[in-house]
Amino acid sequence: MVNFYSGLFRGPIDHNASSVINAVANDGIFVGESVELSTSTLPPSELLPRVESHGDMGFYGVAVGGDADGVYADSDTPTAANEAASAGEGVVVVTQGRCLALVDGDGGEILIGSPLTIAMEKTLELADASTDLVVARALQPLAAASGINLIAIDIQREGPLP
Repeated sequence: MVNFYSGLFRGPIDHNASSVINAVANDGIFVGESVELSTSTLPPSELLPRVESHGDMGFYGVAVGGDADGVYADSDTPTAANEAASAGEGVVVVTQGRCLALVDGDGGEILIGSPLTIAMEKTLELADASTDLVVARALQPLAAASGINLIAIDIQREGPLP
């Protein structure tokens, strides 16, 4: 896979086309990782939403930066250099628009425009069942059985796969 945005170290692809939210990390979050809103109780003095690594239940957006100043990396096992934020630190999340995200290609070949849904943990995958919620579209192809890779996506939250 070729990353067409190799000069982009953090942040959305296009600031004019993105909704970028500041939040607080509830756990360690990596750049490019999918996150969900946290269900934990917020401290009374905290005004920003809390996000955490998503499981298979929710999707809020994709972490694109944060206090830890991590950078994008094509890796199944991110390192400290890829950390966006530790627990309690600020994290920047794209909730709509274009950004790089970790996508799992093991669910099938992903073409440009393919619908993406929530994978089991921290990633997105090809939406292929009528019950899958489409949260984004692929802007780059990804070969089948290629594991987790960083590709450009467009977050639009379309709902159930038609």
